[in-house]
Amino acid sequence: MNKYHMTPLEILAKYSELELPENFCIVPFTNVILNPDGDISICRQKGTKHVVGSLKDNTLEEIWNGEYLQKWRHEFLSGDVKICQKEIQADACHLSSGSYFYIEEIKFDTEMKELPVKLTANFNGQCNLRCKMCDVWTLSNGFYDKINYWEEMREKFFPYVKEIEMLSGEPFIQKDTWRLIDEVSKINPDCVWSFTTNGHYKFSNEMFEKLSKIKIKNIIYSIDSLREERYANIRLGGDLRVVLNSLEQLRDFNQKVFNGNIALTLHFLVMKDNTDELIDLIEFCDDKELMLTLNVLYDPESDSILDLTQKQRKDFLENYIPNAEVKVLQRLTRAFVPVIESLSKVDKAYYYTLLRDRLNDNL
Repeated sequence: MNKYHMTPLEILAKYSELELPENFCIVPFTNVILNPDGDISICRQKGTKHVVGSLKDNTLEEIWNGEYLQKWRHEFLSGDVKICQKEIQADACHLSSGSYFYIEEIKFDTEMKELPVKLTANFNGQCNLRCKMCDVWTLSNGFYDKINYWEEMREKFFPYVKEIEMLSGEPFIQKDTWRLIDEVSKINPDCVWSFTTNGHYKFSNEMFEKLSKIKIKNIIYSIDSLREERYANIRLGGDLRVVLNSLEQLRDFNQKVFNGNIALTLHFLVMKDNTDELIDLIEFCDDKELMLTLNVLYDPESDSILDLTQKQRKDFLENYIPNAEVKVLQRLTRAFVPVIESLSKVDKAYYYTLLRDRLNDNL
């Protein structure tokens, strides 16, 4: 069992051992997301617009144990899940790999005695791309410099946090990312780090030098097409060649400095524009030794695969489920489930049965 990347079956076994419900999720007990305007979110799957409080109105401690978050935790502890019912049904996100290596250390309760063990930092909206499915680049910059955040967190949070995940607009072009690395690494060298990046830059020696002094769990590259023209249309201002070059730099750095121990992941957002790339995507990840995560785009609806006609959605499923190898289907299932869920009751039953039978082909 890899403590950073438990499989869904390992997670379910741990739930049973700890007498937790099968639809339990650890995220509201461990994570806090700081958004550029001071809004606080908890879960990436719910999205940063699912806000549980604001630092403009309350302290982090007050938000962390506020009424809404206590209600959210109670649902997961009782198994009567309503807030996350849709996400769990469509994506099984409560079994997401990489969220559970704190599970032995957390005392699960509706009111948590300690601040979260994981900080997800969206300090600023600053980004070098204008992606058509994202508005983070329109958000504010500099909020956390105005509220004395750094001084307060240096005392209350940075020495104790176990993991920091950097999202922001584009973390590797933001000065706050490098400031956070400098500050936390001095007082908390055992903190584990994750980064989600668009990869649209060239790594410098100075950047690699700073990264080499922290413990990096994974770096996730967001790439929504492997075709140059299509990529540029999705990520406006982007050049796929720049991204692939920085990926090669990072792969080389990983081998030379971290002995290949950073989990390099490609995140692919399935949308209308790229549904025909999934087989090529898996081949690319295998060739580059990358893990793969998939999500289906929901918003904006005009770009979502779920906005296609029912016939087009069924054509998408027919293109893959009957024909792809079982090991490929296993890795693409997360792209199929929301589409199947969007169909009529009869079609839904048919495609779930077809997918189940295909997945059992090698048994």
